[in-house]
Amino acid sequence: MIKQFFLLINIISIFFYQLFFSSDVTVKQTLPSTIAPNGEVTVTFTITKGDVAGFAMLKQTIPPGFIVEPVENKGATFSFKDQIVKYIWMSLPQDNAFTISYKLKNVSQDAGNYSLDGKFSYLANNEKNNIDIPTANFSVSSGEELPQIVNETETKEPTSTSKTEIAELSIGRTIDKISENKFKVSIAISKQNVDGFAKLTEIIPNEFSASQDKSQGGVFSFENGEVKLLWLTIPSQDNFTASYFIETTSASGNKSISGVFSYLEGEETKKYAINSSSFNVDFNNEIVENTTTKEKQETSLQEKVTNENSKNIDNTSKKKEEDKKPITTTPAPETGITYKVQVGAFRENIVVDKFKKKFNLKENLNLENHEGWTKLTAGSFNEYKSARDKRNMVRNNVKTAFVTAYNKGNRITVQEALMISNQKWVN
Repeated sequence: MIKQFFLLINIISIFFYQLFFSSDVTVKQTLPSTIAPNGEVTVTFTITKGDVAGFAMLKQTIPPGFIVEPVENKGATFSFKDQIVKYIWMSLPQDNAFTISYKLKNVSQDAGNYSLDGKFSYLANNEKNNIDIPTANFSVSSGEELPQIVNETETKEPTSTSKTEIAELSIGRTIDKISENKFKVSIAISKQNVDGFAKLTEIIPNEFSASQDKSQGGVFSFENGEVKLLWLTIPSQDNFTASYFIETTSASGNKSISGVFSYLEGEETKKYAINSSSFNVDFNNEIVENTTTKEKQETSLQEKVTNENSKNIDNTSKKKEEDKKPITTTPAPETGITYKVQVGAFRENIVVDKFKKKFNLKENLNLENHEGWTKLTAGSFNEYKSARDKRNMVRNNVKTAFVTAYNKGNRITVQEALMISNQKWVN
């Protein structure tokens, strides 16, 4: 019993250790302490990434008089330009720890002391995180090589080796109407001395959803009313335009969008506020309504046709018999529980063919009148599951389509209909 208790304690300890400590990100840099004139050495980085995945970049500035050639990239895109080494991963290796390396070649005859530091950047929860690579000192001499220097991220702080240039920014936003409920938002960015990581955050109205258009190499995301574009390395050109789409099925009137552009100036994060932009949403009174409460009895738009010839019939018995006959132009009344799919609701009269053409609908649509709304529904089903399947199909064209329920032609909630018909709700 005691052994089982201690075994349980060990298992729990291992679980919490892995939970809190296995995802630590560290970088270790290894290189010899000396380089001979016109000689070369191998610089190695061991990266322990834990459960981090996705985009990442290792960046390092090389002292003048040295050049670099890649050896092991581990799936990264390698570049060496203007004395800056970059390893960029679109997706990090799956291994918990991996090693990359390059050859550092001395192309000058100058003796002296030099240093290498750098930064490892990665994304976690759509936010940028930085790991500083501690400074490694080495010298150029004609003597024999000394033992290697191992530098780990936990031991030293980086030192800045270059002067930070002041960034210049100008950012504007334009909103173009694509259709009655869809808009294209374009962000024109003009920059100088801005490179590396950057993030654009846009706050859009609550009634809108957003989708990707042109991200210019950035990672697009939309959540809780915020559009984000993240760049590990912002486009190199001084002027470029990124864009995205916004769409609504319920908003109307004047709306606005505001935003912030974040970037790095040296080691400090800077923010540039983008002026808000206003735009108007006008559906021409075609407002789609989502019904969530119990609906009252509605009156059919199709008026009943009375038999005017019945007045001319003198025989009372014949008149009574004709009154009992159903009128052929009036739909037969619904019996029992039925389900339909509502695709739209409008305050004013709507031309059905125009609506079907706009949303590319092939289904036959029925007109209903309810509490001052003209409503369009598709299909009539005895089972909720069949109506659900129809709704899912219609949503390929009308995203706001939903199932409605009826009892003998009168609207009731879907929950009531399921209880009366003893059916189960399915998602």
